[in-house]
Amino acid sequence: MFVVARMTRVNQNVRIGHRVARTTPPITQDQRIAWIGELLTGTSDTLPYRVAGTLLLLFAQPLVRVAALRTEALIDTPNGLHISLGREPAPVPDLFAELLREHPEHRPNLRTGTGRDSPWLFPGTTAGQHLHPGTIMTRLRDLGIDLRGTRNRAITELVLQAPPPLVADALGYSYQVTYNTPNEAANLGLATPVGDDSTYPGGLARPYDPRDHHRRPRRVGV
Repeated sequence: MFVVARMTRVNQNVRIGHRVARTTPPITQDQRIAWIGELLTGTSDTLPYRVAGTLLLLFAQPLVRVAALRTEALIDTPNGLHISLGREPAPVPDLFAELLREHPEHRPNLRTGTGRDSPWLFPGTTAGQHLHPGTIMTRLRDLGIDLRGTRNRAITELVLQAPPPLVADALGYSYQVTYNTPNEAANLGLATPVGDDSTYPGGLARPYDPRDHHRRPRRVGV
């Protein structure tokens, strides 16, 4: 409206400032690892909310998306459990895979609607609906988890360990987000130092070098 007014010379005086995006600093990697350990092996909350929190911590999944996951997203293969979050199913670490396999029998609100036949990983209190994401957010915040800072740290670590296109395809992020993250991490001094090609703790390959993000690998079939 103000743009039209200025173009038609109805109002030449009003100025609308540009919106400045606000960013939330990530939690530290040590904090992330500590929370992963607590949710995987601790007793800080019931199994469903530990699973939801771990999906945030491990896979940088927004809780709106977590709440809407279906049981069919869990895919058992000869190579272990995978979870469908993006274009390509992502492998699930063994310890978390154990929780995910237990989860369907311990889902919340199984007495609502279709019961154990519910297609939702997190059934809601209304028949046929999944759990409201706000419910998960409140439970995790009450535990002391910084939701946005956690997701920022998780996506940063993931793109430092694998090429951004692979992370985007596995986790359902846009290429723009995963390509920008290494630059932002490097600018903030958050990038893990790049060493040799030896294996890092947890069986991960050396961290992805943010300087490599301009050399985009060609996608098969494109």
